[in-house]
Amino acid sequence: MDGRLTPSAAGVTLSGAESAVRYWLVVALGVVFTLLLNLWVFWAELSSGGANIAGGNPPVPVLLALVFLLLLRRRLPLTDAELVTFYIFAVFAFLPTTLGGVRAFFPCLTTPFYYAAPENRLKEFWQLLPDWWVPRDALVIQEFFEGAGGRVPWAAWFPFLLRWGLFFAALWAVGWGLAWTLAPRWLSAERLNFPLARLPLHMAEGFEGRPFFASRLTWWGVAIGAVPTTVMAACSFFRPVERFWDLGAHLTDRPFSALRPLLIYPLVEGIGFGYFVSQDALFSVWFGYATLKALNFIGVGLLGWDVPDFPFPSAQSFGGYLAMAALLLLRTGKVVLLQNQWASLVLAGGLLVIVVWMLASGMGLMLAGLYASVLLGVTTTYTRVRAELGMPYTNVHPYGAQREFWSLFGMSTMLRLGGKRGLVTLVGLFWLIRLFFLFQVGAYGVDAVKLAQAMTLSVGRVWLTSLTGCLIGLCCAFASHLCAYYRWGANYLEGAPGTGDYRTYEAAQDYRVLGWLLDSMQPANKWHIGFAIYGAIAVWLIALMRKVMPNFPLHPLGFILGSAFGQHCPYWFPTLCIWAVKGIILRYGGLRGHRKFVPFFLGLALGHFVMTGAVWAGIVYPIVKGRWGYPLRILFQ
Repeated sequence: MDGRLTPSAAGVTLSGAESAVRYWLVVALGVVFTLLLNLWVFWAELSSGGANIAGGNPPVPVLLALVFLLLLRRRLPLTDAELVTFYIFAVFAFLPTTLGGVRAFFPCLTTPFYYAAPENRLKEFWQLLPDWWVPRDALVIQEFFEGAGGRVPWAAWFPFLLRWGLFFAALWAVGWGLAWTLAPRWLSAERLNFPLARLPLHMAEGFEGRPFFASRLTWWGVAIGAVPTTVMAACSFFRPVERFWDLGAHLTDRPFSALRPLLIYPLVEGIGFGYFVSQDALFSVWFGYATLKALNFIGVGLLGWDVPDFPFPSAQSFGGYLAMAALLLLRTGKVVLLQNQWASLVLAGGLLVIVVWMLASGMGLMLAGLYASVLLGVTTTYTRVRAELGMPYTNVHPYGAQREFWSLFGMSTMLRLGGKRGLVTLVGLFWLIRLFFLFQVGAYGVDAVKLAQAMTLSVGRVWLTSLTGCLIGLCCAFASHLCAYYRWGANYLEGAPGTGDYRTYEAAQDYRVLGWLLDSMQPANKWHIGFAIYGAIAVWLIALMRKVMPNFPLHPLGFILGSAFGQHCPYWFPTLCIWAVKGIILRYGGLRGHRKFVPFFLGLALGHFVMTGAVWAGIVYPIVKGRWGYPLRILFQ
């Protein structure tokens, strides 16, 4: 690809002449942003664990950078198109720094050696991992976990990081290629809303002919959005404060105890961006969660079924996500692939590299094909969620999906598909489906389709900007995280008390589970199979009903999101709230009233992001930690 690739080649129709963009300036600003971001994450997040700077959808640091560039416009005149192009560069440079980026990747390479013990099989798994994945020097791995006073063994790590850089580039190709294969049709033919692209777009070009920050409603939204975190932070000076309220704590007797947990998270961003989601989708999210709880109430509370994890939300969501992906890909058709041939070729090339990587690492072809297909399916549905619903959460993918491979297929089948070495390799790559790097590449890719169309940007240069941002961000993330690991040690990362951060725990646990399953040779779980089929059938039936009855009140994407995070779903309550509030506005104000409050709800999300991710987590807490009353870490979901 080059800068001469026309928008029509990617299936995006532009409404005017291509916007002039000084790409050298955008890249220079992006590099400065990426360096400052990693320094900030290193000192305020990796060291203390009080911050979640590398979070938010859209990302908090990127929104702050946009605000800063808007303030600089008098001295550094940037066009709206240049601001949006910077946003695209910055979000892709940001992704490797997140909880699902290199922080999820490194522990999957190193935990088998460090956590090997007589009671587990991790030493055996360490020997089965490919030699070209990770340094084999015992001291290099030990100091990774225990710290080395900041002395990073760059020479030991460099050749491995260079190889993994190719793998990350292939992940970008899959996510970006998929987004630009599917999203142009979603934009032009289906006219989807792309809610999360609205905030950077309105920040850059204003709203209804006025600067975004010139509206009083914007500032009212910013002020109110900052209130929950401000109150929680103030209260944490005097007493411990939880990030949520558990209504289930009051449900102690059967059958109502079966409804536990019932958590309320003050996710203000869900209210802000939920304003742009259709009412049927909003209704379906909390209704889907209510259905999950109803099944729990009937099966466990009333009928007394003592079945762990009933009604298997992970299996439901897993089946629903793959069923939705099948519908979306079948709808795509050969014509769309030909219209977006460059994107299709990039997608195919990325998939080929990933499958070859798996095969070279010891996976069998069937297992590699299965895992790549599941990754592609989940990414497809995740990108559709971003384009149509715009849920401002990261964890809108099946929680615990990696465990479904064991539950749905059983160990005998999995061994036939890949062999022991193949299963160890699979677990080493579980970070891809357990967390969200690949999914977010696809999600921000579909946002980029909308932004490129709105700003009449050169598609070829947008592609190059995205890839450049991702690779520069990856290099900086490798450096900042290895510096943190060898300064404090993975055992103490994010303020952990010598036990490792959560990504390290999850990686080690996945290897332990594999060892236990190999010892016990667990068969496929019929409950999981049944509820995965239930999730798939529910999606197909809802999609069919919407085709037959256009006013059908349920939405398949909203329904599967109700079970995506399991029993601890954090976004059912804010979705219920904005569904009710938006319904009142539409009932009494109509579309005109709805449009009037757009700046307020965008400001609401922005105020929450700035106060939570920047002011409290990124500045105040790292300074006052140890002198503040009680720790308070607020994570973006």
